Amino acid sequence: MQRLPGKTSVVRALLACLLASCPVWIIAGSPVPETLASSELRTSMLTAPAAAARGPAATPLPADDGVQIRHLIAPGETFSAILAGQGLPAAEVQAWQQAAASAYDVDAIQPRHVLLLTFTPDQGQLCACEYEIDKYALLSMRLVHGQIQARLKAMPQLAAVRGVAGRVESSLATSATAAGIPARMVSELADVFGWDVDLQTDVRPGDQFRLVYAELRDEESGTARPGDILAAEITSGGRTLTAIRFENENGDSEYYDPDGHALGSRFLKYPLDFVNITSRFSGARMHPVLKRRAPHLGVDFAAPIGTPVHAVANGIITFAGYAKGYGNQVGIEHETPYGSSYSHLTRIAHGVRIGVEVHKGQVIGYVGRSGMATGPHLHFMLFRDGVYVNPLTVKLPTYEELTGARRAQFTVLRQELLDRLAGLGRRLDLPSLSLFSPTDFLRSKLTSSLD
Repeated sequence: MQRLPGKTSVVRALLACLLASCPVWIIAGSPVPETLASSELRTSMLTAPAAAARGPAATPLPADDGVQIRHLIAPGETFSAILAGQGLPAAEVQAWQQAAASAYDVDAIQPRHVLLLTFTPDQGQLCACEYEIDKYALLSMRLVHGQIQARLKAMPQLAAVRGVAGRVESSLATSATAAGIPARMVSELADVFGWDVDLQTDVRPGDQFRLVYAELRDEESGTARPGDILAAEITSGGRTLTAIRFENENGDSEYYDPDGHALGSRFLKYPLDFVNITSRFSGARMHPVLKRRAPHLGVDFAAPIGTPVHAVANGIITFAGYAKGYGNQVGIEHETPYGSSYSHLTRIAHGVRIGVEVHKGQVIGYVGRSGMATGPHLHFMLFRDGVYVNPLTVKLPTYEELTGARRAQFTVLRQELLDRLAGLGRRLDLPSLSLFSPTDFLRSKLTSSLD
């Protein structure tokens, strides 16, 4: 289940390529500023003081192997304060600050830009840090053999927009993967459409899917990787659901239907990828350990030990620790009047403690069986005005609809993406993979919409 809906604007991502000097979209489009064009980028190497004390030095980890925290910088925040807020000792904060300052003026970090922190999953040691300076440049820092390497590098640029279409055979996940959709995006689809259709149980053989997504290319390595889903369509049970990614007035990228209505909720439908629901919200459940009937004011999701658990919405940590029968537990206060809790964790994620802000989709812990539990599962509870509510049936707040100038910009991008979806896989008995190039129409309209 893909979380972390990105804050990067789809419009800006497209413009990074569309406004480039090269005429073909399958080539990375945005020119690198002169200061970054040379291969002699500034690099700093400083030793992390706590590395020796923690055992063997951490090496850079792929994103999927580390615990990532995506921090949206608030007005007035400093680089060192953000690291200290994640629980780093003062000496480590100073080492990362010095390494960063040798490659970039970190006093110039901007609000609403993203700082991506990666921690080792075993020791919770900061091993990588990235700051998106702008659409061209990235401050990249890595802990390698006990030394912090910091340098500026070109941002991955939009290299292509790919389209995939297919028909469900046994399951959507299997058919989508066979059609060439990256596994991460299959989970993303569940998040995009999760409040309207259950992709595990509602989708049947013969249903159809179409997908348009960005492909990013790293200019230094030449490697490409999938970016965000730009548009998706699922036809199931006689109805067609369509989602289009767009940045709202708050700068957050979300998904909308073709009429500009926000899809889903400000809350994730589920806080984890789970095997099945073993116990539902009930006023009188037979307790599996106590062997007596008692209210079960939450939902139990069975999942393997170590499965990541995600915050269902933005909020502030109100509890992070051991809570008797609930075992390791995290509590979050969301926008008024909602709150949530996550129990029986095998451990709590690094940096998650009382007072820390977390965002929707952030990993806050890992499935376990701590406390009074008969097997590995997550006990998830949701509160409204301090009263327990059923997480599976409660109506949660949605995003505001697009209005004004943003609505006009959305209309332009919507039509382009709908045309691309419509042109995919006209023979749906065979998976279809298409590579699109930009149109002058889209280039001109997007340019004028941001003036």
